[in-house]
Amino acid sequence: MIKTLRMMTALGGLLVVGTGCEELDGLDPYLPQVTFQELAVDDVDWTGVESRFVFNVHNPNPVGINLARFDYALAFEQVEWLAGDSPEGLSLEAEGDSELALPVAFEFTDLYDLVQALRGVDDVDFALNGSFGFDTDWGPIDIPYAEEGGFPAPRKPDIQYNALRLQELSFSGAELALKLDVDNEHGSNLLFRNMDYRMSLAGVDVGGGFLDELGEVDGASTRTLSVPIQVNFADVGLALYDVLTGDRLTVDLDASMDVDTPFGVIPLELNRSGQVDLQR
Repeated sequence: MIKTLRMMTALGGLLVVGTGCEELDGLDPYLPQVTFQELAVDDVDWTGVESRFVFNVHNPNPVGINLARFDYALAFEQVEWLAGDSPEGLSLEAEGDSELALPVAFEFTDLYDLVQALRGVDDVDFALNGSFGFDTDWGPIDIPYAEEGGFPAPRKPDIQYNALRLQELSFSGAELALKLDVDNEHGSNLLFRNMDYRMSLAGVDVGGGFLDELGEVDGASTRTLSVPIQVNFADVGLALYDVLTGDRLTVDLDASMDVDTPFGVIPLELNRSGQVDLQR
C-alpha cells in the first residue's frame, strides 16, 4: 500500500561559507530554492516501514548546477535516529525542478526500543534537518533546512480470548460465539474486516467461516468482538457434545483479516491457542 503525508515546509535562510556578503549582493534570484515536498510512505505493515523524505530543488539559472553536498540528521521524539551525508551529487536541471529523496526504512521494534509511541496517538514526532551544498564561482553555498512532523507508528492490536459463548446446544449440533478482547493503542479507530478463519475446539476441527466485517474498535480503547461458529455433530462426532457441557476447553483459532488503519489497509494474521471459559 502507498500513503503520502504532506507537510508544510519550514526552510531557514541561506548559509554562505567562504565568501563575503558584499560579493553576494543581487545573487538571490539565481540561488537554488529548496522546499520540503512530502513524507512518502511507500510500504508499511505491523513490523516495519519503507519511506522517503522528498525535497524539491528549483534551479532558476539557464544552465545546470551540480549539488555538491547533502547532509541530514533525523530524530524521533527528540532522540537522534540517524545522521550522515550523501556523497553522490545531484545534477539540477536548467530553469527547472529536480527531486531529491532521502530513503528511510526500518523495523518498528528498533524504533520502539528507542522511543515510545503514546497510547491514543497515531504517530511519533520527527525532526529532520541538514543542508544542501553548492559549489559556485563565488564559493560554497549551503542552504539549510529544518522540518518537523508526524511519522506513522502502527502498533499491532492486542487480541486476547475472552470467553466462548454457548448460544444453543442440541444432539444435532451447537451454535457458539468466540469472544475476543481487541485493544487499540492508536488515536484513530481500527476496522477489522474480510476475516477468514478456522477453529478447533478441544482439538476437534469444527470448521470456520468468513466475516465481511468483524467490527470496529475506537481509538485508545478495548472492545469485545464476536466470531460465530456452528458445529454439526454429524460431522465432528458426539464426543464434542460432552466437552461443551463442561466449563472450560481449549480453543485454537487461525485467521487472516484486513485492518483499516490511519495508514491504510494492513493485513493481520491471528494464530492463537489457549484455554477459554465456556459461558451459557
